[in-house]
Amino acid sequence: MKGIFGPAIDIMGKALSLRAKRNAVISSNIANIDTPGYKAKDINFAQVMDSYLKKEKIPEASRAREFTEGDIGLRVTDSRHMTGAPGSVEPVVEVSSERGVPNNEDIDEEMAMLSKNNIEYQLTTQMLIKKLERLRTAITEGGKP
Repeated sequence: MKGIFGPAIDIMGKALSLRAKRNAVISSNIANIDTPGYKAKDINFAQVMDSYLKKEKIPEASRAREFTEGDIGLRVTDSRHMTGAPGSVEPVVEVSSERGVPNNEDIDEEMAMLSKNNIEYQLTTQMLIKKLERLRTAITEGGKP
């Protein structure tokens, strides 16, 4: 869809996909809240989107501001906490600070991250809907005097 619609729809599609994956990771953290030794994980949305935008060679002017600025205050204590394939586009970060018992999770913090991610997913969905509505208006109303 790049050619006719520009990069906006592709960027929003990638953002929605990434938000859904992040939702699954956070939900897994919540599901394992009482698992001894479990380390909470997260996906750094801003880093992955920035990597995607650079890989796709999308110009800075076309990038949506909310996709490239810092999205979350993720704490990484050591580069060895990165999981996934080396050079992977979608890193999953293990956060190793001790927060809860019997593991490093805090249910309130995880629920807040899940709520924030859901709101940002809904925001991106609304942005995509508005973009498609503008395209529909241009198609249906474009030739009318």
